[in-house]
Amino acid sequence: FEPPERVLKKAVLDAVYFAGERKRSTYLSFIEENASFLVTTSSGVVLSNHLIFQKKPDKRSVNDTTMPIINFQAIGPLSGAGGGRTSYDDSSLEMERIPFHSGSSVPFLAKVKFRDEEQTLFFDPFSGYAIKEHGE
Repeated sequence: FEPPERVLKKAVLDAVYFAGERKRSTYLSFIEENASFLVTTSSGVVLSNHLIFQKKPDKRSVNDTTMPIINFQAIGPLSGAGGGRTSYDDSSLEMERIPFHSGSSVPFLAKVKFRDEEQTLFFDPFSGYAIKEHGE
């Protein structure tokens, strides 16, 4: 396997690239069944597939910590005189897939849970690079 956060970073860069190259929207999503990140067109055509496991783990060896859990969340606009926090709650910012348009995306973060470790990655909406990483 390859660490999920590393595979995610590659998939985000692919999504930025395809959106800029094609001049059309692309989407990044995580597929739990086979632990992969898909970059697709708006009609669902797969542009790239990034697998965390080269071979799907055997069902007998799978437990809660074997398969990664990935959650995408938009970063809401800040409010208040000093910037402060967003007025949106976390549940309204959750996203199933991240849209990329002409080489940029909505500001978003990804929460990665794998093998009893949690990590939050914040992505730059223009370059696609992880700009901050926080272990939780």
